[in-house]
Amino acid sequence: MHLSASLLTLLPIITLACNHENIARQSQNQTQGNTTLPFDYIPGTDGPADQATSGYFVNHIGLLVSNITASREWYTTVLGMRHVFTIRLNEYYTIMYMAHAQGGRSGQGYQTGAELARDKNNLAGLVEFMQYHPTSKDVKFTPTPQNTLSHMGLIVPDLSAAQARFEKLNVTIVKRVGELDITPETGNRAFAGAWGIHDLGSKETQEILRIVSPGLVAMGFKEFVLIADPDGNLFEVQAFVPTSI
Repeated sequence: MHLSASLLTLLPIITLACNHENIARQSQNQTQGNTTLPFDYIPGTDGPADQATSGYFVNHIGLLVSNITASREWYTTVLGMRHVFTIRLNEYYTIMYMAHAQGGRSGQGYQTGAELARDKNNLAGLVEFMQYHPTSKDVKFTPTPQNTLSHMGLIVPDLSAAQARFEKLNVTIVKRVGELDITPETGNRAFAGAWGIHDLGSKETQEILRIVSPGLVAMGFKEFVLIADPDGNLFEVQAFVPTSI
């Protein structure tokens, strides 16, 4: 494999950036004239967060995958993550959560799958895997490193209050509390795409979604809020105390 000169130049910076403690230490030395960094380091100086965000935290990220069984094996074997639960909405769509045990990183904090599922909305660092596998090749989703990030999960104490705050801040709200309309006319192609569904208007896709909808309602998706950041990255906002699963 051949690396470009520009990439080779960036590699030391990227490597150093992964060690933020080392960066901060070297930045302090640079200020004292003892060293020189190959980039500008800007330390965080934010003040206290808005009190209205008390209790907010990023709970999970969602990944679109081509083989959920292979993903489970890889994340278990390679990363030591553990299976929390799997939901098979129907033959076309499967959702799975995995997590690290939250009792510490020494290997002593074992939790059962039932315990992890019970505490799901009080945990951080979870990964949600979604596999969409329609029968038609025309609507089949093929994951690549550029299109597998589905969304990030945000937990809030009060969904309605959070939604009102998002509206006040002019945040792009893709889906509101109580909504579950994924017809082509609603403009909800953004979160359909985040599920790996890119042909929202096809008859096959609409039939699959019609079959899947009761399962989505049962798992509480109707009560979630979906918002988009300035680049269109989605956050699935859930209540700290879930209304269903």
